[in-house]
Amino acid sequence: MKQIDYKQAVELEDQKQVDQAVLICYYHYKETGESQFEPKGIQTLFSDFGFNAINASRVKKALTEKHKMRTIKGMQSTLEFIPTILQELESRYSSLWNDTKTIESNSELIDESKFCGKRGFLDKIIKQINHTYSHNCFDACAVLMRRLFEILLVLTYQNTGIESAISKSDGTHFMLESIVKDAVQNKALGIPARISKNFDAFREVGNNSAHSITYTAGQKDITDIQRDYRVMMEDLYNRAGLI
Repeated sequence: MKQIDYKQAVELEDQKQVDQAVLICYYHYKETGESQFEPKGIQTLFSDFGFNAINASRVKKALTEKHKMRTIKGMQSTLEFIPTILQELESRYSSLWNDTKTIESNSELIDESKFCGKRGFLDKIIKQINHTYSHNCFDACAVLMRRLFEILLVLTYQNTGIESAISKSDGTHFMLESIVKDAVQNKALGIPARISKNFDAFREVGNNSAHSITYTAGQKDITDIQRDYRVMMEDLYNRAGLI
């Protein structure tokens, strides 16, 4: 967990110094597993969190007097959590390390600096594509790439004002195969043939991973379409009014 996220989650700026010390040491414990603290080490941890220098001896005295920590027998300069305090901290804050929202990604396949920041739901899909690619989950990556391609086509139709061309009477959209057939020849969209000629490849790479019983995608299946996919994204982002 990032320090800045933890700092905000526990409202560290608003705490008294002794409580800041407890929370900062708890963060260090969760991140490293180290459960023993020297006063000078606590001073360094405060600095790491962007706080001004503390009086290490004074903080050590406050932690012991307020029964937040105790000195270890035979190691009078070393502190450890009092068990009940650590249990309370675990009860209140351990869930912060159960992150179900953050997607770790870094433009491994799709340039996030270029394509993210337009629509929140697109950002999540792009980050999932990059994450699955970087973790060798190529079938998942292929299916997500197919989904992103389909969404961008629909957004392009919407922005052009011709969504009805790909919509059923109940308002739902046709299957991607039908959308692609229309997009390739739809003059109102005006997608160049050099781009639309690859549409079936983008669709098929995801179809194979989603529907074939024996097929499993490999890295080459993704990298073979990577450049053309990026060109497609840039074109459809423009036509959809995203950039």
